[in-house]
Amino acid sequence: MRLLSTLVFAAAVLAAPAAFAEDVPLTAEQTAVLDKEFNAAVEAARASLPVFWRQLAENPGGPNDYGLKVTFHNAQGQTEEVWLQDIKRDGKRIVGRLNYDPQTLPQLRRTDIVPIREADIVDWSFKWGRKRYGEFTTRVLAKAHPADSAKTLAALADNPIPADAAK
Repeated sequence: MRLLSTLVFAAAVLAAPAAFAEDVPLTAEQTAVLDKEFNAAVEAARASLPVFWRQLAENPGGPNDYGLKVTFHNAQGQTEEVWLQDIKRDGKRIVGRLNYDPQTLPQLRRTDIVPIREADIVDWSFKWGRKRYGEFTTRVLAKAHPADSAKTLAALADNPIPADAAK
């Protein structure tokens, strides 16, 4: 289940360096619902990726204005989804800078510049004005820990896609 590996890293996804202060185990039913919502969020993010690429091309901004959440695999066959910033795209070549130290990828460190396969992108984010757009998976994970996510949610636009952005 993608959600189980993602929940381990939810603190980093929600821009908090430590685990949630009030981690409460989810029931199997809650996990199943959250997993379904998370997978739908990944599909929505992937379907709307052209919005991200268009925004990046038209308004490159600073290194922290754009982010991609990418799946990486470790030697044990496990996956970890990691946010990257300072995204650069030249044709099919995409690279980004790790936003934090991954927990199960000892070969990777915060600030490493790594190649990104578009097929491994599970979410995107960009800052426009004072709000962040995208972050489909962040919105789902925040539901599991609303008290710990209030600041993160306040930084997000109401809609993950700007109203005037054509898909």
